[in-house]
Amino acid sequence: MIVKKKSKVTKALIAASFFITIIAIVPLVLAAESNRVLFMAKGDDLDFPDTTNFIIGKIEFGEGGELSSVQAVFHQKIYDDSGEKVYEMKGMLKDGLLLTTEHYFPCPIFDVWFINVWWVMGEGMVKTTDTEFSVIFRTLFPITLPNTEGKYVLAPILMFISPTAEYCLKDPGEYTPGTPENPIDILEQGPWALAAVIWEVDTPMGPMELPIGPISCLTKYMEI
Repeated sequence: MIVKKKSKVTKALIAASFFITIIAIVPLVLAAESNRVLFMAKGDDLDFPDTTNFIIGKIEFGEGGELSSVQAVFHQKIYDDSGEKVYEMKGMLKDGLLLTTEHYFPCPIFDVWFINVWWVMGEGMVKTTDTEFSVIFRTLFPITLPNTEGKYVLAPILMFISPTAEYCLKDPGEYTPGTPENPIDILEQGPWALAAVIWEVDTPMGPMELPIGPISCLTKYMEI
């Protein structure tokens, strides 16, 4: 059963593109005055109630136009109404790549188009509570969360980081961000990070590979 969940990064990219509606991949823009970024997101989940998250990671920029390397760990705990923990996910990204810092996509949670999002993909490991736990995925439809039977398994990991929390109300592919037709705004909750395992789950539309994992506001962000 677990073997079927071990998707390769190439397959994960296709699945992530299908779900998140990847619009464009633009050239990577490297930091001008720093070669390392440290970040942490700790606190409540922006999607699920009664959920606490911890995401911490490091991005090292390459030289001469090389893609950057990313390492990260993440931890999510979900509680019931009585405060008892009912589900837990732990994961680590060992060999991630920062593909672009200018990704944009529609967000069904806040009903906006996030822009200038840092998009990371790579191979990692994940472990979850051995239980069948159901939630409403991104407010869209019900799914059963990943179950690795309490063991670490190899899995593709996706990360989004929004250091500026910038968004537009209209499709940036049709209306240029920053113009009167599509002004740039800042999310009230502030900058955020998402760490997710790409996992096949059953949905009302049939089996789909989706990015599932914690998303929280950034509490630390430092360029060194």
